[in-house]
Amino acid sequence: MRLPAGGGPPRWWVEMARGVYRSAVLTGLTWLMPAVCLGVALGGSHVVRSWSEGLSAPLVVRALVTLGQVLMVLLWVTVAIWIVHPLTSRPLAKAARRCAESWLGMRLEVTYRAVPQVSRMSTGYWWDGHEYHRSEREARRRAKVHARFHDPQLHWDGLWAVVAGVTVLPVAALPLLGLAGGVYMTLTPGLIGYGIALIVASLAASPFAWRIFRPVAQRLLGPIPRSWLGRRVKELEAIQADLTQTQAVELERIERDLHDGTQARLLAMGMSVGAAEQLVDTDPAAAKALLAEARTASATALAELRSLVRGINPPVLAERGLVDAIRALALDAPVEIAVHSTVPSRPERPVESAVYFAVAELLANVAKHAKASQVKVEFSFAQQTLTTTVTDDGIGGAVASAGSGLRGIERRMAAFNGRLEIDSPPGGPTHITVAVPCALS
Repeated sequence: MRLPAGGGPPRWWVEMARGVYRSAVLTGLTWLMPAVCLGVALGGSHVVRSWSEGLSAPLVVRALVTLGQVLMVLLWVTVAIWIVHPLTSRPLAKAARRCAESWLGMRLEVTYRAVPQVSRMSTGYWWDGHEYHRSEREARRRAKVHARFHDPQLHWDGLWAVVAGVTVLPVAALPLLGLAGGVYMTLTPGLIGYGIALIVASLAASPFAWRIFRPVAQRLLGPIPRSWLGRRVKELEAIQADLTQTQAVELERIERDLHDGTQARLLAMGMSVGAAEQLVDTDPAAAKALLAEARTASATALAELRSLVRGINPPVLAERGLVDAIRALALDAPVEIAVHSTVPSRPERPVESAVYFAVAELLANVAKHAKASQVKVEFSFAQQTLTTTVTDDGIGGAVASAGSGLRGIERRMAAFNGRLEIDSPPGGPTHITVAVPCALS
């Protein structure tokens, strides 16, 4: 940046006053971390020197003692930064961003980690996205702490505080130190001329000193750079939260099905058997009728239990594998489904289960929305990747919108480093491919 042309001396005075003000603001925003480090280093040095005061030993021993003292001071400085940084880096970085926007027109948009929702599990414990807790209050408190102090953006703000302390602070503080020194010298007999010269030089430098703020702000005040590893960690955190929520919903569904269905039928069956036991001597016909009802209720309860077990872990999947499990699923489908496979053996069990439920959800979507008459499911394995393609002749238009079943499949496959590909033009046909890296047994 250059000073605005024109305006003469008054304009220079405005720029110098503005420079002094901005230098003072930057000094106030960047002094804390260096001051903490310097204070801890000086205090620690004084303490550790007292431990070896008067030590009489060979040179090698004294060198080792000195090295140990230096390492101890460095450890104390590191601990001090670790304590101060989480409490101060975020507000100081926010204030610095406001300065960058006001002075330089730089909009540095960053996103801090949001506090995750807590979920109550069927066991009665509360899950905060990372660990279980006995009470909702503790889960919410820990969720807030984790979101605040384990945020990568917070640590990036901490890096800004450290770097700015050794780059922005020394340059921005120079005009202020020069003015303070100049005022002191003008009040000292015999140094008035030097003091005035130092004040003039400091004022002349003030419009330029604060501008070191621009390159450092551009580099360190923005959002944290997302490396591949950082993006993958973020994806896995989102997948973990999604799977945890899905697990909670599924456990609630199982509990509800057992309570409202099987448990109620078993209770009714017990009551029927009890009533038959009382009537067996006085009214054998009525007792036989009640026993017949109990037998029917037991058969219905058994069927419900089998259906529930198939939804959790289908026996045919465990016994026969993925392809036969999908063929068994196709037998009960309302549309014609053809299943083809060139996979020579079974994949890993976690992948097999994940792909089974993904295909089951895809077939359910076809039955509900596609208006298809024929469906083809193809399994193949190449380059250590299991590929499953579901094709239907329906109306098409399938998209993985937010909150849809396809988006859920996509996120669950991402947990295995897999992918979901959708080719569904309006009018059809629809081709949906699930590809998961894995090994065969």
